[in-house]
Amino acid sequence: KKSFQGPFRACHDVVPPQDFYRGCLYDVCMADGAKQILCPVLEAYASICKKNGATVHDWRTPSGC
Repeated sequence: KKSFQGPFRACHDVVPPQDFYRGCLYDVCMADGAKQILCPVLEAYASICKKNGATVHDWRTPSGC
């Protein structure tokens, strides 16, 4: 969302999160909320954001990864 102020806020305009969100939502739901799926998806998004020059703030602490 445009109002989202989380750790990936500077990345959303650089790398749209919709595909990551949909894939993560489906995979995490199918695995009953498994962190072993959530954490790698967030890591992949963070990596792509950084490669595209976006600042990514601490996402590991709030997500428990």
